[in-house]
Amino acid sequence: MLLVEPEGVAFIGDIDLSGFGPYYGDASSSLGDFRRSLARVADIPAKVWVTSHHRGVYTDREKFLHDLAAYTATLDKRDQRLLDLLRESPKTLAQLVECRLLYPPGHQDLWVVDAETRSISMHLAEMLAREQVRIDENGVYRLS
Repeated sequence: MLLVEPEGVAFIGDIDLSGFGPYYGDASSSLGDFRRSLARVADIPAKVWVTSHHRGVYTDREKFLHDLAAYTATLDKRDQRLLDLLRESPKTLAQLVECRLLYPPGHQDLWVVDAETRSISMHLAEMLAREQVRIDENGVYRLS
């Protein structure tokens, strides 16, 4: 994020506020850092917010905060989807990837499996730390 003062223009980059939701599946991405950035962006004293993709420019703070809240809620929805999948039955990471978290089930593109694997792994790591899930010696995740 970059704030141009005194104009109050915030370039919020990959916090694009798209309906797809946050993307943090790159090799160097951190879900925890992304969550912290989302929490902080609402406090930036800006008058204008510029996204790098899809939504463009926001000049209405209420609309910006509404869309930011919806975008941020996607992370909790993804957590809940994983918990629901594990509530159905214990699963390996590969089985969770097949179910898809980011993309619709069955969606195929060159990057999808890698992005899904990385993203789901980050959610599972947080859930393991919160003791919501556990993993056995065979790599099977289940609810705690």
